Amino acid sequence: MLLPSQYKIREMNEDKNINRTEQLAKITLNLSEWQKLYYKHQQEYIRRRLEAIKNLHEKKTRKEVMEIVGCVEQTLISWIDIYLEKGLAGLVAPIRHQKPQKLNPEQKEQLKTMLLKQKPIDYGIDRYIWTGKIIEEVIKTRWNLELKDSRIYQILDSLGLSHQKAHRDYENANPEAQKEFVSTIKKNFKSYNHKTN
Repeated sequence: MLLPSQYKIREMNEDKNINRTEQLAKITLNLSEWQKLYYKHQQEYIRRRLEAIKNLHEKKTRKEVMEIVGCVEQTLISWIDIYLEKGLAGLVAPIRHQKPQKLNPEQKEQLKTMLLKQKPIDYGIDRYIWTGKIIEEVIKTRWNLELKDSRIYQILDSLGLSHQKAHRDYENANPEAQKEFVSTIKKNFKSYNHKTN
């Protein structure tokens, strides 16, 4: 049995739902924009949002839409609110979670200096090029902080540093070792030719 205050809350929620339904009915879905956004955004959570709104415009009930896209009512309501406020563009905006900064400003400056003026080998890592994983490892060793690759790339962006796809690490080559390697190959090749002839 519901208390009188619970009846009022239920009535208010029903009024809001009717209001959302009326607002949704007044909007015409731009199908070509919807398709462009659907094919542009491959993430499942974004496509589910777009599918939900399209199904609502196709006059499916909320219950049907929840079953089709696999969501609960509160999630569907939040997607409707986003759509009513910001349109389709709001639905495809990535989810941003506010996470506390783990590196303080001083550590960030030290990190920037480290990345620009030093190499991983200076920190006992047998590489000459910084990667997300190597930066993660050095931060853990130096400041006892665990950061994910994605967070490291956000920090790099905030420091005005760019990251790019790794390439071969040519700086590791030792000219002496290269000459010795070529000499050994030539000797082996000559001895192989003598054996086969």
